[in-house]
Amino acid sequence: MKADTVIKNCTIARHDGTVHAGIAVKDGKIAAVCADEMLPDASRVIDAKGGYVIPGCIDPHVHVDWPEWDFTEGTVSTTKAAAAGGVTTIINHLSGPGSLVDIFEERKAAIERSSIVDAAFHIGIFSLAQVGQIEEVAALGVSSFKFFLPYRGTEVVPPLVGIDDGIVYAGFETIARLTRPARALVHAENVEIFFMLKERVLATGRGDEAGWDEVRPEVCEIDGIRRVITFCEHTGCPAYIVHISTGEGAEAVRDAKARGVDIVGETCPQYLTLSEEDVDRTLGKVNPPIRRNREHSKRLWELLASGGLDCIGSDHAPCAKKHKKEFWDAYVGVAGIQTLLPVMLSEGVNRGRIPLTKLVEITSYNTARTFGLYPKKGAIEVGGDADLVLLDMEKTQTVRSERLHHISDFSLFEGKKLTGWPVLTMVRGNVVMEEGEVTKEAGGGRFVPRPAR
Repeated sequence: MKADTVIKNCTIARHDGTVHAGIAVKDGKIAAVCADEMLPDASRVIDAKGGYVIPGCIDPHVHVDWPEWDFTEGTVSTTKAAAAGGVTTIINHLSGPGSLVDIFEERKAAIERSSIVDAAFHIGIFSLAQVGQIEEVAALGVSSFKFFLPYRGTEVVPPLVGIDDGIVYAGFETIARLTRPARALVHAENVEIFFMLKERVLATGRGDEAGWDEVRPEVCEIDGIRRVITFCEHTGCPAYIVHISTGEGAEAVRDAKARGVDIVGETCPQYLTLSEEDVDRTLGKVNPPIRRNREHSKRLWELLASGGLDCIGSDHAPCAKKHKKEFWDAYVGVAGIQTLLPVMLSEGVNRGRIPLTKLVEITSYNTARTFGLYPKKGAIEVGGDADLVLLDMEKTQTVRSERLHHISDFSLFEGKKLTGWPVLTMVRGNVVMEEGEVTKEAGGGRFVPRPAR
């Protein structure tokens, strides 16, 4: 056999350990993992110079067109940023007020025209009519369905409509009837508490100084997570709690798993590494808030290390400064896909909070297992897709928004020196980034179906 590409002189880091071995790639797949001297001839030989190779990261929490970008434009910029950051598969959120099948078909075509990396979809549920379409769209390869608990009342984003707990419960019942990997995703916050606290603060005249964490405090998330767990226990629906920002919320997920609930917890780099005091009041406005109390970050790291939390997502929602001119009316959301892996390498692995094998587990393997992408994605195994990332664990670079590929014009990590960066990204055997330069402008990515019947 002659391979298309071989990578030699590397250490392969998987979720279950490391090994000094080479990798041969043929027709987009991993054809061999073996000692360097046993590697086949190849059209291209990459010398890793002793560096680590990991499976490509899977970002399970992406909104390419938020808040108002053209979908194709958002896809190109987001997936360029993904390639530059070592992310080889995204799971993007789709939403709309109409037919789930129509939304899916339109976005699938756009992804396959424009994306540089591979992509799967979550799809938002906002009505009982859409609950009735879950089984149909699941057969097309979308097996994860998002419920936005706090987007009701004045928090509704037109043209969407607000949901209620009846819609959520009915959705859980329907998803529970499907086979794996079907799963409900939930943005879990109690928005009624937020409404009351916001009005209280505005009535005092303190509107110009209040922080987002003050009016949307920890109790909103904790209550929302516990309510979702109750729904899971009563319906048997597998669930995935997105962007957990509090230690107590993460502990509730851990405890539910321990008593047999099929539930997975995700957090994000911003909640692990930043405090409300570290970010601009308006630019840093996200849901749930970046917390003032740094003890939450500490506890989230501990739960990641111990297995209480399972996955990392960026919650990439690339607002620009033009979307955040005034605090109370500003869109929530920030870009984050390109900095996800560097932040986790720098602040997690290189600071001794988690080993590299744990990083692989939470950025790739667990996500692939949770969402039905394994063994095609998520591990360096013969027969799997050759989604590979070469790391330079000693490379130090300062984050500058003008160097990032996403469509936003700012970063929460602006000016921060990070040590540990991807230097080569490969998607199904195709090099899409090398030494920081993205080698494709658009296209080449594929939709990855995950049918659940």
